[in-house]
Amino acid sequence: MEPIEGRRREILRIIIDDYIATAEPIGSEAVRERHGLNVSSATVRHEMAALEEMGYLNQPHTSSGRVPTDRGYRVYVDSLVGEQPLDSLEQARLRSTLLANGESQRAIAHVAHALAAGTEYASVVEAPHLHDQVIRHLHLIPLTSRRALIVVVTDAGVFEGKAVELETPMSADECDRLSQVISRRVAGWRLGDLTIAAMDQVMGEAALYRQVVAEVGRLVGQQIAATRIHTEGQANILRQPEFRDARRAEPVLSALERHDVIAELLHDGGTAPVRVTIGAEHRRDEMRDCSMVAATYYVGGRPAGELAIVGPTRMRYGRAMSLVRFLADTLGEALGGL
Repeated sequence: MEPIEGRRREILRIIIDDYIATAEPIGSEAVRERHGLNVSSATVRHEMAALEEMGYLNQPHTSSGRVPTDRGYRVYVDSLVGEQPLDSLEQARLRSTLLANGESQRAIAHVAHALAAGTEYASVVEAPHLHDQVIRHLHLIPLTSRRALIVVVTDAGVFEGKAVELETPMSADECDRLSQVISRRVAGWRLGDLTIAAMDQVMGEAALYRQVVAEVGRLVGQQIAATRIHTEGQANILRQPEFRDARRAEPVLSALERHDVIAELLHDGGTAPVRVTIGAEHRRDEMRDCSMVAATYYVGGRPAGELAIVGPTRMRYGRAMSLVRFLADTLGEALGGL
């Protein structure tokens, strides 16, 4: 890629900044007058033509101004725009609300809402990866003498419970004793290792409660196999000028409804702390008009899940990158404290 230097670099930044703000092609007069460039319109036109020749700008109509290409946005993200820091009040508000959530799914839903509301784009948040979560303890909560709720607590928070019908009645004391027995023997295990066969081998005298042991193993297996993604703000896509034509928006909205597609997108952007995928860089055709800003959040020092913003390539990247980074850090802290 040919390097961009000096005045040409500044003109590219100005055009992209203005296009992101206005959604209208940017002409040479606007570049010169709005930003006080001490050069003629002819000079600006020459530089814009050169940027178009290099593949950083495109002229959608003969008489119109220029708009950025995906290649132009890539240069912009990599070297022309920095993260736009959140102000201290916004950080404090987001942080206090998130840390006050006492349950992992509520925290994830709050982050999805904060991402969508804070950018006016769509957001996706992946629940913590279950396979590598470490078990802290198990609770068997009696609902009736023949019905109990199984709840597993891990280092990433409370694992969703499952109600089971018991073959023989169990008192509250019996449920509590069995909870303690199972907890002592599986504490420290990874959820991915908690199979029915493995539990049978370590339960010993508690094996008479084989039904409960089997239900715990099935619960864990089903949840690990499921893709758990919270999506919010899809309607924000339709508010963007690029997607006011529903026919253009439909492939994007359909992709956001498919958790397998979202999971693929979230895990397809490399290992940088904040990852930006722009337009044609996406492998899936339905996302070619969009950009995604994603980050991994960590619990207990281990990767736990992904979160991201999805919007048009004409995205406020500085704001998006800063918000994604902050909420990834804060979500990891919140889940680690549950």
